[in-house]
Amino acid sequence: MSRVEKGHAMHGYGWAWPMGVMMLGWLVLVLLVIWAVWYVTTGIRQRPMADRHESARRILGERYARGELDTEEYHRRLDALR
Repeated sequence: MSRVEKGHAMHGYGWAWPMGVMMLGWLVLVLLVIWAVWYVTTGIRQRPMADRHESARRILGERYARGELDTEEYHRRLDALR
């Protein structure tokens, strides 16, 4: 087989693989963006309200323990969480 025939037989195969990888990369990127938008919009709301209140109580207790809040302010905010 001559060099021309050999080169001609491979024409086109050199672009198929990189183009497929690039298309797969774009697909993964689009799916990642869709997942991120879904997670931000619904993932936060799916957390039970009790968990959020418990977290807020914990933070409030830590602030009170550090002396950032006085007793009156601590109790006022704690009552607001109930």
